[in-house]
Amino acid sequence: MSLDAVSKIEILCHSLKREMVLNTIESSGKVHLIDLSEADEPEWESFLKPASMNTEDLIEEISSLEKAILFLLEESADEAEYHPSSTPSIGESELILILEDKRLLEDARRAWIVAVQKAKLEGALKELLQEEEFLRFWKDIPVPFEEIRRKGRSRIAAGILEKESIEPAHLLEKAYPLFCLEVIQKEKNIEKVLVITHESVTKDILQSLSELGFSQQEFGSRTGMVSDKMEEIQSNIELIRKRMKALHDRAVKLSSRIDRFRTLLDAAGFLLERIKATRSGCSSSHTYLFRAWIRSADLDDFIRSLDRIGEVAVEEIEPDEGEILPSPLTEKSVTEPYTLLTDMYGQPTRKDPDPTPLMAPFYALFFGICIGDAGYGMALALGSAAGWYIVNRRHGNTRLFQLLFQGGIASILVGIFLGGWFGIPFDSLPGFLQAPANILNGLIPGYQPGQSGQDGFGVSKQFLYLTLALGLLQLTAGIIVNLVKRWKAGEKFAAVVDQSGWLLATAGLFPWLFNHYLLKGVLYNVNGPLDSIFMYMLAAGALLIFVMGGRDAKGFGKIGLGAYAVYGIVNLLGDVLSYSRLFALALSSAIIAQVVNTMGGMLISEVGIPVVGFVLAAIVVIGGHAFNLAMAALSGFIHTARLQFVEFFGKFYDGTGVQFKPLRYEPKYVHIKRD
Repeated sequence: MSLDAVSKIEILCHSLKREMVLNTIESSGKVHLIDLSEADEPEWESFLKPASMNTEDLIEEISSLEKAILFLLEESADEAEYHPSSTPSIGESELILILEDKRLLEDARRAWIVAVQKAKLEGALKELLQEEEFLRFWKDIPVPFEEIRRKGRSRIAAGILEKESIEPAHLLEKAYPLFCLEVIQKEKNIEKVLVITHESVTKDILQSLSELGFSQQEFGSRTGMVSDKMEEIQSNIELIRKRMKALHDRAVKLSSRIDRFRTLLDAAGFLLERIKATRSGCSSSHTYLFRAWIRSADLDDFIRSLDRIGEVAVEEIEPDEGEILPSPLTEKSVTEPYTLLTDMYGQPTRKDPDPTPLMAPFYALFFGICIGDAGYGMALALGSAAGWYIVNRRHGNTRLFQLLFQGGIASILVGIFLGGWFGIPFDSLPGFLQAPANILNGLIPGYQPGQSGQDGFGVSKQFLYLTLALGLLQLTAGIIVNLVKRWKAGEKFAAVVDQSGWLLATAGLFPWLFNHYLLKGVLYNVNGPLDSIFMYMLAAGALLIFVMGGRDAKGFGKIGLGAYAVYGIVNLLGDVLSYSRLFALALSSAIIAQVVNTMGGMLISEVGIPVVGFVLAAIVVIGGHAFNLAMAALSGFIHTARLQFVEFFGKFYDGTGVQFKPLRYEPKYVHIKRD
């Protein structure tokens, strides 16, 4: 296993050497600092206190710089001033010195100010445009706004009536001589009207008009004529647009420094990481204390590197009682990409086996089955290799691309034995491509010639049974790993008896089920002695599970807990059936690929224009297969991970350990050349 041993150390240095010590820690990338800011250590109270450093201002400045960079990128998207460059390499000391570049800092502040000003102007412009749209709707009002609000013996109200209500509204004029309705503008289905009434009948008129669907418009504190207000607003809109254009030009000019701003952002992030690391220690007026975890194998080299600084003492100390040790993992290059999945689930405890190398071969194989096409596997492997190369050149994390590359290779191998080649019907493949699938078919009990191709590729639907068998193999491996884990933890007798029960139940139940209900007696004679042997194994396993499941309870609790443990056999059956999703995803991918090919063929044969048909067919085929590959890869990644997390890890893995996180700033835009 690759779960590394760790040592707890205490580093004591003169306060003048603190930055040099931090530089050595960060450059090594091997030291996990322990945060002592909230630790309760009585012996420190007399001379050591937690370091106190405010990071709020720096965090706010980093956030502002990030937003300014995004703003400059948006403003310069269609301009020629900014040309993205490759990832620059820069030394640690040079990176820190960038924070003292006053001109660069001033330009960064100016970029942020421009971004804020433009955002404010955009908000004001949006409000003015909304107001202009509102005024344009009421542009034909013949009186100033204040006349509509004026209180006196006569009242004016503006609003909207539907066309069919205009005539009934005019009839009200005959009933109320002190009421006048004036249509000021006609729209498609509505009329904009002015309602002029004497104060004595205003309430009755508005009530009657409301029953006809009249919607009165309130104009707030607006004053003057609509036309005058529109001229004023249009003038303001033009002025704001000129200001925004000037800000845009300044932003485009500043965008030539985006790469330097990005370097500045990484420098600020680097400084923030250092400040956080400093806060994790304790200090007095002249000394500084750090506590940390380090791989035991790296301890001697780290001590030698600190010896070069001088006035630094390093001592290995014992972990506190009940303290949880971190779990650093060192994987071989082949399985290292799969730590991506381990990190997603949770870190191993010191009692857990390292799950990464145990999971890696199953994950790659199952991912390949989900795609199930050799052609798709080649495309995925080539695309992942390209992404791997590009990200590696930029000094980024390539684990995802490495994982997809291995998945692509597995897809090629699986596709060869499934007869999957870009959805081409199996019977249309040349003989040398059919041969591997026929070999695999011959290994599956119950296969008969002539069944190939009925599921969209060369293997018959009994390939479903093979995926279930692979799932059973992985679950059995999980049970065995759990046995070994508990044996090493000192539970030797309980581990052997308990896990033997599960192994017997598994070995007895599934061959019997497969033979009776799936393979129809192909594995062995259902009336022979082997059938009884499997049932006896299942019964013996269930008995052991029952006994071990209730061993810690008292009285009738033993029966209840034992019965519940035996019920776990049903859950095990469900776990095995979960692996059928591998076959389902492979089948769906193959069917979609065939549909894409069929659509392309229809375009070629049914479009009368010679060249256009081939062009359209090429677009459909290339786009369709690219989409199908993307969906197959996404589904394969998610569902295969689910099988590992839920079915496989659930048999032996806790994943509740503490992640080993060495102090190491990972920049976004530059590559730091470590001293």
